[in-house]
Amino acid sequence: MKKLIYLISLLGLLACNKNSVPIDYTVGLHYKGSLWVEYNGENYENKDIEVGFTLSEDGKTAEIRLNRIRFVPQMPVTVDTVLPVTVQGTGNTYTFSAHNVYPHSPAGVEQQKYLINNLSGMATGSMLNFSLFFGDYPTRFTGSRQ
Repeated sequence: MKKLIYLISLLGLLACNKNSVPIDYTVGLHYKGSLWVEYNGENYENKDIEVGFTLSEDGKTAEIRLNRIRFVPQMPVTVDTVLPVTVQGTGNTYTFSAHNVYPHSPAGVEQQKYLINNLSGMATGSMLNFSLFFGDYPTRFTGSRQ
């Protein structure tokens, strides 16, 4: 009987372990943080930026959606933009990258003025960070899951 109670207790503890349950990235995870863009030798910070990370069903690609971004102080409005990336990983941690691809609007229109290069980053169940070049502008994001 003691062994049965011990076994039930152990199973209960394992069920409570958050790291043992895979996160479903295909439903889209949401992160909030800061995005920095180097512009004219200065770092321009966008605070409290919401970023979505949605993994494709096959787990080979993902979309990173930047919401309400103002890339430089002179921009009169904010924009939403989507970054297509290739993905590696399983479980709760994914690394991703992109090179020589165009961002696009949420409606799918390519933004050919800002070719993406050297994008690399990581998504986990608790944080998202990445860096890239938007055209000639070094850009980086770091945020935590909401």
